[in-house]
Amino acid sequence: MSPVSTPIPASAFYLQPDSDPVFALFHEAAQARPDATAVLICPPFGWDDICSYRPRRTWAEYLAEASHPTLRFDFPGTGDSSGTPRDPGRVPAWSQAVVSAASWLRERTGRRRVAAIGMGLGGLMACKAIADGASIDEIVLWAAPARGASFVRETRAFALMEDTDAGDTDAQRPELLPEGFIWAGGFLLSAETAAALGQLDLTELALPPSSSPRRALLLDRDGIGPDQRLRDHLESQDVEVAVAPGPGYGAMGPKPHMAVPPLEVFARVLEWLEEDEPAPGADTPIGRPTELSASPASAPAVEMAVEDSVIRETPITIAQPFGELFGILAEPTSSPPAGPCLVMLNAGAIRRVGPNRMWVEFSRHWAAKGIATLRLDLEGIGDSDGDAARITRLYPSVMYTDARIGQAIAAVDTLEQRGLGNRFVLSGLCSGGYWSFHAADRDERVSAALLLNPRMLFWDRLIETERANRRRVLRTSAWPRVLRGEVPLTRAISLAGHALVTMPRQMLAGKRARPARSAAIDGALDRLRDTDKNIQFFFSGDEPLREELEIEERLSHLEPWPNVRVHYLPGSVHTLRPFVTQVSATDMFNRAMGEEIRRLAGVEEVAAVKSS
Repeated sequence: MSPVSTPIPASAFYLQPDSDPVFALFHEAAQARPDATAVLICPPFGWDDICSYRPRRTWAEYLAEASHPTLRFDFPGTGDSSGTPRDPGRVPAWSQAVVSAASWLRERTGRRRVAAIGMGLGGLMACKAIADGASIDEIVLWAAPARGASFVRETRAFALMEDTDAGDTDAQRPELLPEGFIWAGGFLLSAETAAALGQLDLTELALPPSSSPRRALLLDRDGIGPDQRLRDHLESQDVEVAVAPGPGYGAMGPKPHMAVPPLEVFARVLEWLEEDEPAPGADTPIGRPTELSASPASAPAVEMAVEDSVIRETPITIAQPFGELFGILAEPTSSPPAGPCLVMLNAGAIRRVGPNRMWVEFSRHWAAKGIATLRLDLEGIGDSDGDAARITRLYPSVMYTDARIGQAIAAVDTLEQRGLGNRFVLSGLCSGGYWSFHAADRDERVSAALLLNPRMLFWDRLIETERANRRRVLRTSAWPRVLRGEVPLTRAISLAGHALVTMPRQMLAGKRARPARSAAIDGALDRLRDTDKNIQFFFSGDEPLREELEIEERLSHLEPWPNVRVHYLPGSVHTLRPFVTQVSATDMFNRAMGEEIRRLAGVEEVAAVKSS
């Protein structure tokens, strides 16, 4: 079976257990098969979560097409769920989220069996939740450790490796983090959470007979076998354990636009789920003989305390020719939204939570200050419809299209129709900055665009190919890897030889194309100035567009465009992973947004005086 081309749309809602509200998406089964197992997908942590998000959506659609209703969710303090990673009690909240999700899924579907698929941290938490009484009959574990200490150690090693490879030691500044905190891939484990995970050992958890899974499937991780201690423990608890290959975990990264759904694993897990199911019409009892506790309440929107206010978040969809765009609208609850509406667009192929979950924090901060904010997925990204495989095949050209600019403007239309105002600020990173820039140029309602590390302002295939190849060959961080033997010398020589042949031709083509693009940039900046649109750039070091604009002396001669401002961020990581980069970007972004709110308020006051 291949991924479904026209799946049943998922329904988005919030589970409301005793702890933090949990954002969830339910995929209804395509066909009614009462004996088919319901499936709960428990996500991994951090960058693994970001890269595997779209493949997990594909997996849920695949299972639902095979008659297995499937639920996805975000752990509290991650994704679109409430809370932050600095909040206390994350580990018990994560376990409770699995308990609640499994209970809701069983009650909602009426299925007699529920299986959990746990990836990385998700597998660890699924097992902890089973020990805490989660209503789970079967479990699939992929890259799940037996001990939380192993997960913490691996996360800490990734953080240290990232410091070395990124060449951004000054931007990481680990001494600025509270003692015991871990900053890895742009994501945070607090000292309390790391300590709690370090104390978690699944082999010491006795599984109550009433909540012990009957079967478990352990998948290896691209040839690395599953944790033997976990297998031994499960078997000691009378769980029937199977082990199978798990190719494709690494293919879901290292970047979201490169993520490839692991179809072989999809098929193997489906086969395992169905091999123990009764034949249609059989009346053999399945599942638990014990009574289940009531499932948590669910709601189409959720209210949460942010700073000193209460905000509301609501999933919304926007109809498009190819299906629907998906987004989360954050609004104040104490009074109607005031000032411009903020629209946060994708950072490349990263879903609406933004790089390192920054868009969630931005949107909630501004909703708490009275500004309605939408974080949006465009076509084929996150939970919006569209062909994600096309992004993988044709990246980056497929990202820089008029169609995607039109989708951003469609979001502005929808927000205006909902009565959220007629002035908008658009923002995004990488291609999200490109869409924001052009939406501001084309739509009179967009008063400002805040562009974080935009790769380009106008797309030209010849220039971008030449620029990418030149930077790939000249990138200094690659050569130490060659010297350390991490890249075969023959491969390095082959790439260098190919570059010597092709780069002169590419550079000539790029040189011929640059005057036209330069004129297009000037024309757009002129129009934005003349229509009183503010443009603010936020650049890390080593950004190609920053380099290009500096070579053309635009950044040092902005006198023709007083509406343009440039901010410089510490570090040189495109997706703002270093700790100090995020802190600086947050501060600069919030100041820029505050300035735009005050500017528009002044414009409205002047207009009111003139009309009186």
